[in-house]
Parts: sequence; C-alpha cells; structure tokens
Amino acid sequence: MAYRRRKLMGEINIIPLVDVVLVLLVVFMMTAPMLTRGVDVDLPQVDAAPLHPPEEPLVVTVRKSGAIYLEKTRIDDPRHDLSPKVKAILAEHPDRPVVVNGDQGAAYGAVAKTLELLRRGGVRDVGLQTRPVGN
Repeated sequence: MAYRRRKLMGEINIIPLVDVVLVLLVVFMMTAPMLTRGVDVDLPQVDAAPLHPPEEPLVVTVRKSGAIYLEKTRIDDPRHDLSPKVKAILAEHPDRPVVVNGDQGAAYGAVAKTLELLRRGGVRDVGLQTRPVGN
C-alpha cells in the first residue's frame, strides 16, 4: 500500500489572532478611563497656570473626613507610617515631586499636619493641587 504524501501548507491563519487583538483592544479601551491616579476629592478652584513636572509626582491626599492616602493606599496611622513611607520612596527617586490633594472641605489643621509629616519624611518642596476656575 502506497502512502501519499500530503503537501505542507505554508500559510498562517491570522483570523484567530485578529479576533484576540480586537478583544484586547476593547478591554483596554474600557479599562483605561478607570486607571486614574489618586483618591476622589473636591479640589478648590484657583486661577493659576498648570504645572508640568518632569516626573510623575508622588500624590498625598487629605480627604474631607481627615483620612490621608499615599497614592491610592490609605494610611491608617499617619503619625507613624506616612513619614517613613515617603522617606523610602524618595530614597529611590530623590527628584520626584510631591503633591498634596486637599479636599476643599478638609480642615486646615489636617492639611497642615500632613505637610509637617511630609517635612519629617524629607520633603522640602510640596505642591498643592487645585483645579482651574470654571471646571
């Protein structure tokens, strides 16, 4: 019995690849708006020009309730935890700018205490984030 040799096909079927790429594109388009940095606060309005720091800033947020967040992580005991964490981050990236997001309803004392804790963590320059007038 003689076996017939099959001719090898030298083509690649890319239709499944295109399907996967389109699904990934849709997933990324839907999740990209949800990847905002920081914690939702009601920033005060100020008539000032926006700053464009050369590096992504380290964001510290003070909520109206007085809760403090480092990036998106809540700091349960800011008196003991905030300064060492900021010091460790700035040890790796000493030129990284630091920005405080203070809710306009937050107590002035809570923002002042946060600034003092940042100073203890080695921060010398702090920016206060606001939103432009009319937004």
